[in-house]
Amino acid sequence: MRINTLKLLTTIALIFFGATLFSQENDLVENTSLNSTDSIAKHPLLSDSFNFYAGAYSSFKRIQIAVNGASDNQIINFDESGNFNDNETTLFVNFNWRFSRKWTLTAEYFSLKNVTKKTIDTEIEWNNQIFRGITGVTLGFDVNLFRLFFGRTISKGLKHELGIGLGTHILGIKSFIEGDAYNNENTGENASTTLNRSSVGVIAPLPNIGAWYYYALHPKWLLTSRIDWFAISIKEYYGGLWDIGAGVNYQFHKHIGVGLNYRYFKAFAAVNKISWEGEFSLIYQGPLLTINVNI
Repeated sequence: MRINTLKLLTTIALIFFGATLFSQENDLVENTSLNSTDSIAKHPLLSDSFNFYAGAYSSFKRIQIAVNGASDNQIINFDESGNFNDNETTLFVNFNWRFSRKWTLTAEYFSLKNVTKKTIDTEIEWNNQIFRGITGVTLGFDVNLFRLFFGRTISKGLKHELGIGLGTHILGIKSFIEGDAYNNENTGENASTTLNRSSVGVIAPLPNIGAWYYYALHPKWLLTSRIDWFAISIKEYYGGLWDIGAGVNYQFHKHIGVGLNYRYFKAFAAVNKISWEGEFSLIYQGPLLTINVNI
């Protein structure tokens, strides 16, 4: 079901600025509490202005893609058809800038890439070509994810932080099939095949609302949780996402720490463009090990 974009954005704006007013009303109480306990140690990730994270993300993935030309938008399940490795380790980077006591800006990036050759019992119709899977095909995909998030803290203390915000996930997706193929307009018994490579690609912006909560068990130990969600129709795209994470951080040095998290990411979209008319569904989930430097 398509969502009325204007009503949804209006609702989000009311929630966002309502929370801002709530936060301002609590500033006096929080400031009084903080000023009376200045000597108590605070976890650095709750107070430092700049936080850099780098890590290794081991993900279990599920990729389904359909493109123009396929019969009834035939979905190709890449992870099952290609027998890709269930788990893949990839680089993860994140930057968090706390530019005021209440406002933060976060940027995040990771990418995944797989290529494999597989013999498939059935023929594959893909982008106006029919590939003879029985002779073997090469399947590949490349996903790049960039997340930008602008957040507002609505409750903050010596041991906790709660915030909400607005952001966007920008997905860059490329996929290809290579193998013996013939045009779907000439599929008779005597139709000849040639080695072909058919590629599709799209950049899909998926805006989102989000929230996070941090709680310090100790000046060196911090529990973290966050969630991003959205579903909307924008011009050539209709889709949505879930991006959920939870973890623990240990700050073994004033400016250096390590973290163990579990991340779940799901995105789906229908695309109506000349270069790609179809849909995709992506699911990634798995543990994320990070090291952080904070200033």
